[in-house]
Amino acid sequence: VEGLDLGAGVIVHREGRIEIDEHLRSRSNPDVYVCGDAVWNSPQLSAVATYEGGIVGRNIVDGPKHRPDYGHIPACLYSIPAVASVGLTEAKARERGLGVKIHLNNMQDWLTARTYAETMAWSKIIVEDATDRIVGAHMVGHAGEELIHIFALAMKHAITASQLADMVYGFPTFSADIRNML
Repeated sequence: VEGLDLGAGVIVHREGRIEIDEHLRSRSNPDVYVCGDAVWNSPQLSAVATYEGGIVGRNIVDGPKHRPDYGHIPACLYSIPAVASVGLTEAKARERGLGVKIHLNNMQDWLTARTYAETMAWSKIIVEDATDRIVGAHMVGHAGEELIHIFALAMKHAITASQLADMVYGFPTFSADIRNML
């Protein structure tokens, strides 16, 4: 944000990031919308910047009606093994007072991990006891960066863990492992 002369628009920032309201407007100047890396409290991911840009565009056209929801956005580390996460950690879920069931899986001996000679394959799925809703999913291993999106979809659209486990998946695929993760 250096060189943008933010002071001229009365835009307060700290460490190059701008504080925003729930509609992605600058708190200090609501005529200015903000998205991407300049937003002080959103995940710094290119897909999030694109998502926020769409919300900003709709808010410019429709007025400040649209809000981002970061709760279902996965984060992925494209490494070997892959690392992926969406939603709450077990600690955060418990901190919020949720009664949760933890599905912890060492998947190293599963067919999919052995097929790719994975030395590490692991998943932790956090399910709210009262509702059977998935509130978090975390994975390490081949295709974790792909599978995490199925959990994000389930979380966003209130598909329960039982419903996700009950689905018929093609076999042998990484997606078929979801049944065993739950």
